[in-house]
Amino acid sequence: MLHNSGKYILITSANFPDGGPAASYLNLFCRGLKINNIDIQVYLLKGYAFGENRNMGPRKNITTDKIPYTYLGFRQRPENTGLKLVDLILSLLRLSILLLSLLRSHKKTTIVLYNSEFLFNLPILVIKKLTQIRLVKFSAEIIDRSQYKNTLTGRISRISHKAGSRMLGKMPDKLIVFSYYLKDEFKTRGFQEKDILVQPNLTDFKFWHVDDLQEKFTIGYSGAPYMKDGLHDLLKAVSLLTEKGRMIKVVIIGDATFGVTLIPALRDECIRLGLEDKVTFTGLVKTEEVKMYLSQCKILAITRPDTIQTRSGFPTKLGEYFAMKKPILATRFGDMEKYFEDRVDLVYAECGNPESIMRKIEWIIDNQEKTKEIALRGFETAKQLLDYRIGIEKILKFLNGM
Repeated sequence: MLHNSGKYILITSANFPDGGPAASYLNLFCRGLKINNIDIQVYLLKGYAFGENRNMGPRKNITTDKIPYTYLGFRQRPENTGLKLVDLILSLLRLSILLLSLLRSHKKTTIVLYNSEFLFNLPILVIKKLTQIRLVKFSAEIIDRSQYKNTLTGRISRISHKAGSRMLGKMPDKLIVFSYYLKDEFKTRGFQEKDILVQPNLTDFKFWHVDDLQEKFTIGYSGAPYMKDGLHDLLKAVSLLTEKGRMIKVVIIGDATFGVTLIPALRDECIRLGLEDKVTFTGLVKTEEVKMYLSQCKILAITRPDTIQTRSGFPTKLGEYFAMKKPILATRFGDMEKYFEDRVDLVYAECGNPESIMRKIEWIIDNQEKTKEIALRGFETAKQLLDYRIGIEKILKFLNGM
């Protein structure tokens, strides 16, 4: 258990407690603290943004785990440029008031940052210099520019996110990163190895376990289908399989969480490849539905290319895949081979190579008894690495050194 007493504050621009991978991670992080009798309050720099879903709750709320959270700006993230500016000013003002209140606090305070941008980091840095506040920063990945809109606000957002990360400099007392790539990156910026923890992700294995439902799909993919996720390579591989006479059904679960949908362009790609009746798009769905769809698949796929973002991050969906005890097809990106062995924990294909992906899908289909063994071994390996109860113990031991 963490022996540091005092107040813990999480500040983030991500959704919370649900609404995408970051929300899932932060919810499990907070739950893990709560299980260990550590209180934490969450402050959201931006409103809720998850497709067409609307946030009808109050500005101040509490999760089912009894974790209080507060929207500093609007409860719903606006799309109008003028309202975005108002939201920014309101959030910045309330953040500053929150931080000033810490000057009067006699409790030790630890601020945990996840996804904070340039303007929001300014008052945090000021209060850090004026007080004995401890600062912990999560770093999940280096975001690929393809995920930002090609608009003025999109470019500003990308620059702000990058500047916000650089701006913190060596101010954080501790860093929790998702990959060894990021660990090496921060070491080049002057951080000591003892102040950096690699914790790839957190998964609630108990939640994601489900008895097999009737198989409806050969391959399942879960997550926002951006270019960096390698979905085009997977679709091309499926096209090659259908040309060989294989009967393949694919379900793609997810979409962009905010802004323009990615699905129409993917439907066009499916038509071009002759897969219009082979691929089902669910769009954005709640976590329970994601679990249902994944449980109906024979194979779960993650076919990311080799890019800076895939090297620097670690996918939330991977822990969820392993928890389902299904055969996993993955490409060799990032830290994957540090943790998981080919044809022992999962089955690897080569990045950016539809032919390799196609051959490995065939191998899994043709070796079902072997791949069941692989799935069970992968479950055990991943549980030790990603189960949130185990991961939070590592995090608390690390933070206890502050």
